[in-house]
Amino acid sequence: MEQIVGSLFGVSYHTFDTLYDLLFTTERVVACIIQHPNDFRYRLTLKEFLFGHVLAKRAERIKRTEIAQERRHRLQAKPLSELVTLHPSNFEIRYSEVTSVEITSGHFQPQLKLDISKLPNTKQVIRFTIPRGQIKEAKRLLNLVLASKVRGK
Repeated sequence: MEQIVGSLFGVSYHTFDTLYDLLFTTERVVACIIQHPNDFRYRLTLKEFLFGHVLAKRAERIKRTEIAQERRHRLQAKPLSELVTLHPSNFEIRYSEVTSVEITSGHFQPQLKLDISKLPNTKQVIRFTIPRGQIKEAKRLLNLVLASKVRGK
């Protein structure tokens, strides 16, 4: 029976404002969208035009936080088998498809890099930018579920 063994929260994928929670299970990584730029449509009002964006940006930040909390709450209420279908941006990476994995942390943000291959002679690299405070947990999870495929131990 598939079970969740750990999670990474608020990792970015593609752009800094597209955030996912990564759920590491016994069989796969499930990437669940938490925040997306299209979640909140910004409309410039006359007041904001005349007096600036400060209040609008604060309201937008609050709204994005509410959306993220609501999505996390929905994730907890659903069975593991339904998480990928919960949102069109959610996806999974089966451990059997992973050829190698590594965490890089240079001068910029640390990245979790997964090399995957679904078919022979095909290769795809998926990169998640992870918060610095979660590097230790990311390494622990990778060594737990993909120990034989971790590069740069």
